[in-house]
Amino acid sequence: MRKAPAHYISISSEDNLDTFTNAYDFDWKPERELLTEIPRDVDNIINSLESISPLITEISSKLNDPDINPKDISRLIITDQGLTSFILKRVNSPYYGLVQKVDNIFNAIVILGYNEIYRIVMEERTSKIGIKPSREEWIHANLTSTIAAYLASTSRIGVPGGTMVTLGMLHDIAKTVLSQSLPQPENGFSPDPRERLRQETEFYGIDHATLGGILAKRWQMPERLSNAIHRHHWPMFWPLREVGQISQDIIKELSVLSISDIAAKNFTQEISGTYISDDYYRFIKKPPKIESILMPEITRDLVRIKHIGEIKHGNPEALGQEPAEIQ
Repeated sequence: MRKAPAHYISISSEDNLDTFTNAYDFDWKPERELLTEIPRDVDNIINSLESISPLITEISSKLNDPDINPKDISRLIITDQGLTSFILKRVNSPYYGLVQKVDNIFNAIVILGYNEIYRIVMEERTSKIGIKPSREEWIHANLTSTIAAYLASTSRIGVPGGTMVTLGMLHDIAKTVLSQSLPQPENGFSPDPRERLRQETEFYGIDHATLGGILAKRWQMPERLSNAIHRHHWPMFWPLREVGQISQDIIKELSVLSISDIAAKNFTQEISGTYISDDYYRFIKKPPKIESILMPEITRDLVRIKHIGEIKHGNPEALGQEPAEIQ
């Protein structure tokens, strides 16, 4: 796998705005306005997609409730027999290595936790409308959502955990839509996330973040979610102060999501380096280095998720290994 080189940006708290501007002095940056005209071939594809289930936002809202309990979530899920069957089949699969069979959603939530069940729900709901990620896309979405939920909890900046799981799972959904439906460049896209956005814009006339925001709007997801998906790469191109002025209501979500996205790519060794300046790390109360994000308490879960993704998508090497047990 090609690995993008490190891009470290370090700015002290004493530096002025000019320093921030220089650190983000790139030859190309994405358009910040949401496109009013979508390329015809892309528009035809998204018009053919059914709307995603409102159950996604219902559960996300429940997960943000501090008084959440397994009974409430299980009640929402069991109204759909197909979804219930999908979850129980997944929970009892070799992926999780459970000793005892789980025969109801309540117990599945108790054993695996809210976020794990919610990720399975989102996978089933997106698959149902024909969006089926590759192994790499599946692993990245699940890693990002896990890191984002962890940062939402540990940063204590008041960002909702359920929202971050949703954004982690859906932030790159348009990558899957584009790769499933349209030709790819002969040599593929660059692993460098900034360069990839530029290549997508030249190749498709739109990048995956912008398209993801449009999809979320068409699916009538909350505006905060659609805006966060659309803007999730902005922290790679503009300083916190500037992005915060435009996106004041979602700057917490953008900071956590963008750092989680980069950390997930570092974990799978697709890239190396922070890509995002110190101001975003300080904002979520973390030192500006990847090691401060990929802490031992989270990497065990990340290893397990990567292993599940390898097995799920039929990697022969992973099939010969023992799945991680859920304690």
